[in-house]
Amino acid sequence: VVRTLVASYDMPGPIGLAVRGIAHGVRGVKKQWKERKEGPVEEEATDGVDIDESKAPEAEQPGNEDLQDKSKRQSYYAVLLLGFVFALDFTAALMSIQPFWYYIGGGGHENLYGLTFGSYDLTQMISAPILGYFVDRDFGRFKSAFVIAAIVNGCGNLLYAFTALIDHWWSMLVARLISGLGAGALSLGAAYVTMVTTMEQRTARLGSYRISQSLARQLGPLVGFLFLGLPALDQEGGNSTALQVFNWYTMPGWFTFLTVVVVFGLFLYMFTNPSKENGHIVTKDAGKEMSKEVYTFFLFYLPVHFGIGLAIWAFVSNLFGLAAGQFHIVSDQVDNWRVFVGLGAGAVGGAYLYKNLTILKGIRHAERYFLALSPCFVLCAWLLTISYQGATDVPPAGLFYASAVVMGIGISTYYASSETFFSKKLTQYHCEGTIAKFIGLYAIVSAGSRFSGPLIAGAVTRVSDSAGNVNTPDCNFLNGDQYVTGGCVLYNIVPFFSAMAGFTFLLIVSVALILLRFGSYGMVKGQKVAEHNETSMELA
Repeated sequence: VVRTLVASYDMPGPIGLAVRGIAHGVRGVKKQWKERKEGPVEEEATDGVDIDESKAPEAEQPGNEDLQDKSKRQSYYAVLLLGFVFALDFTAALMSIQPFWYYIGGGGHENLYGLTFGSYDLTQMISAPILGYFVDRDFGRFKSAFVIAAIVNGCGNLLYAFTALIDHWWSMLVARLISGLGAGALSLGAAYVTMVTTMEQRTARLGSYRISQSLARQLGPLVGFLFLGLPALDQEGGNSTALQVFNWYTMPGWFTFLTVVVVFGLFLYMFTNPSKENGHIVTKDAGKEMSKEVYTFFLFYLPVHFGIGLAIWAFVSNLFGLAAGQFHIVSDQVDNWRVFVGLGAGAVGGAYLYKNLTILKGIRHAERYFLALSPCFVLCAWLLTISYQGATDVPPAGLFYASAVVMGIGISTYYASSETFFSKKLTQYHCEGTIAKFIGLYAIVSAGSRFSGPLIAGAVTRVSDSAGNVNTPDCNFLNGDQYVTGGCVLYNIVPFFSAMAGFTFLLIVSVALILLRFGSYGMVKGQKVAEHNETSMELA
């Protein structure tokens, strides 16, 4: 265990950042305790392997002095951890939620699955701007807002854990709605990183924040894999109370609830509200007024961002239906890992690619190139899964795995690059006084797309027989851990998937045009700029 923790300290990605954050927190506690007993402790220079970063001359590290501050570093790790958990919560139940819905939501409610899955983001759309407005009025409210959000999110997960015991489809819907209210704090994390970093630091810091969430969302479904093999629920009745509370369907709710509780405790200790007095907030052109061109940018960029998110989550929310209904690679509860393993692998690969090129290689403003490239991966995923031989054809399983991998790459690279690009544009347009509010607006659009995608996909498609009938003898999910999929199709797969592929292509063209118009960080309308390292034309 000790060797694993030591090795984890230098790991890239959210795991390494989490381990380093906890380590810094433990060192801080020891130092504070010693100072209380013996007075301020003066650190001595060491000749060993460990180098005291505080001894490096601050004047020789322009732009990085704030990031050397211990409380600021701890606060960043705290926000990173909480954002990771909130993002994990969104998809932790994804492996089991669709078959769970077919189990508990029968009786004519099958088409409400998309609404139930997407309801998480419906309430996130409401809470994100409220939290943003709350924080913009006083930056000292950051910690309070995060605490309230974590408590609300935990309550939603706890209710989800009792869904099978309640045994009504609406309990799952209400649980997702409550959890989503708390997840509105994700936009606060992006606002915090924007406030405490310079433009040069933000590619790495905000990129890591968003990558950790993309990884959590794509690896979250594998949480269900941890509980495969638990006794199945019998729809005919006779389930014990303990089985109704602790089963494969509800264990993701217990897992995320306990994870939120643990991270909540760490956050309370590690996070410090940002202020100019403690050196956390980076002052950016304080005397300049906000450029009105920011609203023109919003008008063009946010609808396209909404469309790309819709295309992503319409696909991801229907992965189980695609795997079971069209590709027939799932016939048993223990087969569900096949649905999401490709998505997780693609997410990890995309995160490594993004971090390697933008952070480790230090390519300047590389997020713009990923912003142009990532929607192409989304388009490939739709094209790979269209049933070209007809609705009843069973395509090769390899196409399903390939589509999941490229979609995972697209998700990791798109969300990291998009939010970094948006944040830098806010800095360019001098939006310092409204950062949390504007990032809350961005979060509304993101959440709206995650709500709309599953809603539309769930309304148009469903796992059924070729005539559209649900839970027939040849296609049903009523037998506990055994699925009957031999007569299943994903209803309306050909027209819907073809339409989504065409829609995604139009979004790719739109992104290129937006980069042509808004790609430069150096020029605002009416403002003269001496030099440009790249032009918008070259970027497009």
